[in-house]
Amino acid sequence: MIEGREPADAIAQAFVSARQAGNALNDYPGDLPGTLDEAYGIQERAIELFGDKVVGWKVGKIPEPLDATYGANRLAGPIFADSVVTAGEGDVPDMPVFEQGFAAGEAEYLLRLGPLPESFDRAWTNEEVAEYVDAIHVGIEVASSPFPGINAHGPAVTVSDFGNNNGLVIGAAIPLDADFLDWPVSLVIEDEVAGEATASTMLDGPFGAVRFLFELAASRQLPLAQGQWISTGAVTGVHPVRVGELVDARFAQDYSVKCRIVGIHDA
Repeated sequence: MIEGREPADAIAQAFVSARQAGNALNDYPGDLPGTLDEAYGIQERAIELFGDKVVGWKVGKIPEPLDATYGANRLAGPIFADSVVTAGEGDVPDMPVFEQGFAAGEAEYLLRLGPLPESFDRAWTNEEVAEYVDAIHVGIEVASSPFPGINAHGPAVTVSDFGNNNGLVIGAAIPLDADFLDWPVSLVIEDEVAGEATASTMLDGPFGAVRFLFELAASRQLPLAQGQWISTGAVTGVHPVRVGELVDARFAQDYSVKCRIVGIHDA
């Protein structure tokens, strides 16, 4: 249990310093946050210290039975401007990870926010939040943290270090009216299929991730803004990657987005 602002500040500073230096944290830098409220408090302080512009939010799943324990089935973390790359057809951008930390690749649908409501303080449905999305793209979330055990200690620890996000690769746009929930999606690492699934298996789907963020904006004043990207969750799962590997996210028969994993000091 973290009590008071000072311990939370110290944890936030430790993560920000490690990320800015590209160093690993072999141990969690303080007492583990016991609740999501504590974890988001650390995250909010770390966003202030990090200083880069927030251009989006990653959303991840909190699995059973932890969802009951923590009172939520999703978590969120910021995506910073310097970590976002747009990949045109044939592009294979380098995406950095913490070599001695945690690193993974995730095939995701990316939703861009258009003009937003004046207030989020109301009940929302997936259909209602869809009206505030002005673009849908295929993409890859690069999950990476200086702390190698970030996913081994529960969702509060994950939230406390930016939700374990370290980059976003924006691929091609798909039609806003596309019925994409049942499109086959696969993540391929070095020509080996790491996972296959459809977005229809993801809780209540990508628009459910946007609804979750609207609710978080109401409860925690999450600074959602027009133009921000929402990385809506790992369709095929979270797949560990190593430096040098080629990651290829494939959607239906027509869409693919790729990146090459590099060490953060080589970026």
